[in-house]
Amino acid sequence: MREMNDGKQMQDVWTLPAIAPWEKKQGKHPTQKPLSVLSRIILASTKPNDWILDPFTGSSTTGIAANLFGRRFLGIDIEKEYLEISKKRKLEIENINIKNLYNSKILESISKRKLEI
Repeated sequence: MREMNDGKQMQDVWTLPAIAPWEKKQGKHPTQKPLSVLSRIILASTKPNDWILDPFTGSSTTGIAANLFGRRFLGIDIEKEYLEISKKRKLEIENINIKNLYNSKILESISKRKLEI
């Protein structure tokens, strides 16, 4: 986390952007979180290839962040409508150009300089 913060200790209050319109292209969830928040948490607490479980995945923002940064993901939800959004979002980032664009946007929002992840 220090590397993401110009070598300084990360503060306990994060100022990150709200959900961007491009994050909702595949559908909306009433409690959707910004990718920048979940990405920062995942980068701070996991290593590449780690498994992440989200038992109430909703539209899978955690899963998208996990996939974008090389983590494995298992999401569970009872609502078929939100699982359909999750599938669409996963398929969207299988396009390497979109994946790279999203990675770039997220890293820009959570770090002053790009990290090699």
